[in-house]
Amino acid sequence: MKDERCVIVEELLPLYIENETSPEVTSLIEEHLKLCKGCNSVYKKMTTGIHISAETAKPDKRTVRYINGIKLWYLLCPLFALFLINMGWGSALRIYEGALTLFFVSCIASDVFHKGTWWDTECVQLQDEIREDTKKRLGDFYIRPFFIAIPAILVVLVLELPWIITYISYK
Repeated sequence: MKDERCVIVEELLPLYIENETSPEVTSLIEEHLKLCKGCNSVYKKMTTGIHISAETAKPDKRTVRYINGIKLWYLLCPLFALFLINMGWGSALRIYEGALTLFFVSCIASDVFHKGTWWDTECVQLQDEIREDTKKRLGDFYIRPFFIAIPAILVVLVLELPWIITYISYK
C-alpha cells in the first residue's frame, strides 16, 4: 500500500523529469526512488516511451499540389472578376458570371444528388467507392464540391449585389 510519500513523489515526478524541482526536492525524490520500487517503476514508465522528434513530417507532394490548387482557385476566381471589372469588359464579365453560376450550381447539385437520399443503395455504394478512391489518390484532403463552389458563389453574389439591393428596396 502506498504511503503519503509515494503519493507526493508521484505528483512531483513530472516536474522532476522536466528538471523543474528545487535541489532539496530533487534529492528527496531521488532518495525515495532508490528505496521504493513502486515509485521507481512509475518513474521508468514516465521516462520511457517519450520520444519527441525534432524532424517534421514531410507532406506528400500530390497532397500539397492539390491544396495549392484549391488555394489558387480561391484566389484567382475573384481576382479574374475584378480584372474584368477594371477593364470595363461588361459582356465578358457577364459570361464569366454565367460560367461561375453554372459551375457552382453543378457542384452543389452533384453533391446533393449523390448523397443517395432518394437513390437506390447501389448508387450510394458506388458514390462511396468513388469518394474513397478520391481520398486514396488525393490523401485525406478530399474536399466536397460545395467547398470548391464557394468562391464562385461569393463572386456571383458580389456581382449581383446591386440588383439584390434594388430588388429588396422595392418590396
